[in-house]
Order: sequence, then structure tokens, then C-alpha cells
Amino acid sequence: MTSFPKTQQTFCNINAGGTLCVETTTKNTTTARSIFRRKERGRRRTRRLGAAAARKSRSTKSDDAYAREEDSLKRSTQNTTTTTLTTQKKKTKTTKTKKSEEKATRRDFAMKTSILLSSSTFLDAGDARADDNNAFVVFAERIRANNAASSSSSSSSDTSLEDKIAHPKLFKKRVINKSKPGATKYPLFLLGEWEEEVSFAGYEFPSDEFIDRKTLERAATCPGFQKLSVAYLPDVGKTPAPKYRARFVHEKPGENVNEASGDVVEDRAFNLRNIFNAYLEDETAVESVDYDFSKNPNRATVTLRRGAANNAERVELFTNARESETSGIDGCSFLCAETLRQVSLGYSVDYNTARVVNYDYEHVWRYQPMRDDKITPFDVKNKGDSFEDIRRCNFVKARLFTVAYLQSDDAMRATARVNQAGTAPIPSLFDAGTAAYAPAVVYSHDVLMERVGCVP
Repeated sequence: MTSFPKTQQTFCNINAGGTLCVETTTKNTTTARSIFRRKERGRRRTRRLGAAAARKSRSTKSDDAYAREEDSLKRSTQNTTTTTLTTQKKKTKTTKTKKSEEKATRRDFAMKTSILLSSSTFLDAGDARADDNNAFVVFAERIRANNAASSSSSSSSDTSLEDKIAHPKLFKKRVINKSKPGATKYPLFLLGEWEEEVSFAGYEFPSDEFIDRKTLERAATCPGFQKLSVAYLPDVGKTPAPKYRARFVHEKPGENVNEASGDVVEDRAFNLRNIFNAYLEDETAVESVDYDFSKNPNRATVTLRRGAANNAERVELFTNARESETSGIDGCSFLCAETLRQVSLGYSVDYNTARVVNYDYEHVWRYQPMRDDKITPFDVKNKGDSFEDIRRCNFVKARLFTVAYLQSDDAMRATARVNQAGTAPIPSLFDAGTAAYAPAVVYSHDVLMERVGCVP
């Protein structure tokens, strides 16, 4: 008996026809497949026709449509570029405007500062203009504090050395001068050779309101804090007082004393050699002193013997300013000031590099002729002493004031303050600018001068 699949067999049993049932099933299956293939071919044909129609539609698009699309694209690109350029121009204009405003602000501040510095008296803080910025007011207050001692003085007395000695805050470091300073012309009573004994009298800090003293004490480039940092006082606080010879000669020396002529000037080469040897306690410490009064009275070079001192092997002195006057108190005392830039050169720990340190300071001398008792001074104005007696004096009592100035980097460190937030110290812009030109320390020394030999 022929065997059929279960489904087909069941179908055949139900319809009661064996062979006939198999043929009917096969026919039905073949017909279904034919219908499916026919439909699939129709769907494929429809998709192909649709794609062809779309391609035909695109290919038949007019040139005007393409032109319109290109114009639209160009216009959108131009609009974007124009917008970008406009934005950039606005930014550039804004930046230029800000820079112009900043320049105008700085120019206005500089003008106000120059006016403030050039005036001899200052207005109170309440008299400042309403539109003045706070920075200018703060700076003005600092300058007023520096010049508080001279606010009641006249403009002529502000520049006198007597007033500066009485009010050390009046000292200012002079950097720019109209012309080269000439040599100081000394009075006739100083002519000759003297034995000088120098003793340290004291010091003061006149700018404590904006210079921190603890920071100042650590400033290595402050004149006087290290040996050889002040040429005329190689050891500021040295005790006992050293003695050395000093000499003042005629501007045009002759073969003998009688043939000499001209004003009285300092024999700087002779004096510097003796000063260094006396303070270093070595008669051979100085190898040479290069100083020629006739060529350049504003520069001197002191070369030390190798190993004579640790802080310098050579000292260069540059004179930036000089001034002198006769005292109005007694009519015969002589005052002179000299602003110096000292450059000390020596060996350093770095290979092939010299140690170079700059110092700025000012010397103010006050020479007062004395009688032979060393106690009573001459007085032309009140006692009527003759200039001939003064010229032949054997003793002179001098007072030497040394005003030490800070370098700019030390001035910034010395004016740094810790703010309220407790962060690291921040330098004050205005205080640093003031401190760089204000007197940091003022040393005073008493000098007793005794004439050596006869009066020239």
C-alpha cells in the first residue's frame, strides 16, 4: 500500500480518495507558487518604473530651476559672510575703543601725577575732584604722606640741604638730570690735608609707612647693609672709629703751593685710597684708583688687591647729581650733596660670570669750622668772625648723612602686603613706585677733621 505524508493522508482519508487526493494537493501547491512569483515580478516592475520615472523627471528639470537654486545658495553664503564680517568689525571697533579709553586713562593719570609731583604744596583729600579715580587719590595720599614735613615750607626752602637734613623724607633719588654735574667747589678753609676720625652716630627709617622694615632688613642691595656697599663708608657701623688722611687741593695745581690756582676741589683718588685701606685695615688693599678730574669728575674706579675683600674686587662710582650751599644759620658752614650710583664687581659662584651689584645712595656733608678748643664754632652772621680767621682754622667738625635708596625689585618686595583674604603678599603698585625713589635708610656719622701741617 502506498504511504503518504500525514497531512495529505488525513486529507485523503477525509475525502475518501487515495490517488486523487495526492494529485489535487500537488496542483494546489504549484498554483500558489505561480501566483506568488507573478505578484513579485509585478512589484519589481513597479519599483523599476518608479525609479525610471524619477530619473526622467530630474533629467527634464529646466535650467531656470538650477539657476534659481544656485542664486539662492550664493545669497545665503553672502549673507553668512556679511554677518561674520560685521561681527568682526564690531569686535575690532570695540577693542580699539577700549584701548583708546585705556590710553586716555593712563595719559590722564600721568598728567595728574606729574602735576602733583611738580607742585610744592598739596590739597587735602577732600579737595580732589569728584571724577578722580581711587588709584590717583591713593597715590596722592602716599605723596602727601612723604611730604608732610614740608607742606608748610616755602618752595625755596624745600630744596635747601638744611631742610632735607631736618626732614629726611624730602630726599628723592635723582635719576634724570638736565646736564652732567660739575665738580663741587669747596670753601678755602678746607684747603689742605686733614686727618679725619669717623664715628657712627645713628640711623633712621624715614619711609616706614609704605616700606616694610622686616623685608627691608633682608634686602641685600640696600646700601650699608653689606661691607663695601658704600665707597666712602666701606663699613657703616665700624667701631672703633677709623682714622685716615683726606686732602683738598686747588683745581689747577702748580709745582708748589704758591703756584697753585683755581677753586678748591677734592683729591678723590687720594681720599678713596686712604678710606678703603683704613676700613679694611690693610695698607695694600687698594691697587689703584682711576680718577681724572680734568677729563671726567663724575667717574672713579677703585681696584682692590685680590683677596683683600669678599664683596668686591672693583668698585665703579658714577656721580648723577651734585649741589652745594652755604648755611644761612652761621654764614660760614658749608653743605654739599652728591648722588652716586655704585657698581660693585667681584667673583661669583657661577662659572665665567662676574658678580655685579648696583647701589644708589646720596652723601650730604656739613662742614663747620671750629676754633682751636674744638668746641666753639665760627659764626660770621651772629658774631662777626672774619673769613681770614675761618680760612686758617685747624679743626673742622663735619656731619655726614648717607641716604640709601632701594633698587626697583627690592622696592616691590618691601611694599608687599598680605591682603584680607590671607593670601601671599602682593606688591603695591603705587607704594613700589614711591619706595624706589624714597629714602629707605639714613645713616649719620660724626667726622672730626684736624689739619695736618701748616695752612697752605
